[in-house]
Amino acid sequence: MKHLFKKNQIIITTLAVMIAIAGYLNYSGKLFGDDPNSSAEANTEMVNQELLDISEEDLETESTEIASTDSEVEGTPGEAVLTNGGADSTVAQAKVSREQVRAQNKETLQALIDNTNISEEEKQSAVEQMVRMTQIAEQELAIETLMASKGFSESVVNLTEDSADIVVNAEELTDANRAQIEDIVTRKTEIAPENIVITPIHE
Repeated sequence: MKHLFKKNQIIITTLAVMIAIAGYLNYSGKLFGDDPNSSAEANTEMVNQELLDISEEDLETESTEIASTDSEVEGTPGEAVLTNGGADSTVAQAKVSREQVRAQNKETLQALIDNTNISEEEKQSAVEQMVRMTQIAEQELAIETLMASKGFSESVVNLTEDSADIVVNAEELTDANRAQIEDIVTRKTEIAPENIVITPIHE
């Protein structure tokens, strides 16, 4: 782009100089003689020819640059390439969705906290909800980390005040596996085992 911009500047400067020279020579009568009509026609023809030459050169340059750019694109245009699929992709998408929802909720609560038209009680309630949301996020991360240390490296945990939904990338879970996960959750939260839902997924 810098090369093309510099080239355009050179072309514009050259045109301006040529037009100025042509005007001077036309005025002095040294190049085109004393006939003003022939001088004007010669000036017009020279400028038009120069513009034509520049246009053709620009077209060739743009065609070359477009071809060069197209040659760098691999695969079918518009084709989406998925590097990860199956269970890994499901877990990753679940984590992204969880964070998006949480970010929206935090934004809403922050707007309430910053609002000068609401009561102090309402602001305090928004602050408490923000603090609780942060605590839940920390608990989810802690549970996912402990699960990874036990061999469940691909998992996503969603907590509420009194329940937990856990998705694990595993073909199947034994009773011992479920007990292990429930133990991790109950140690990090106050959620009862009967309110913990564990779902295995696999490709």
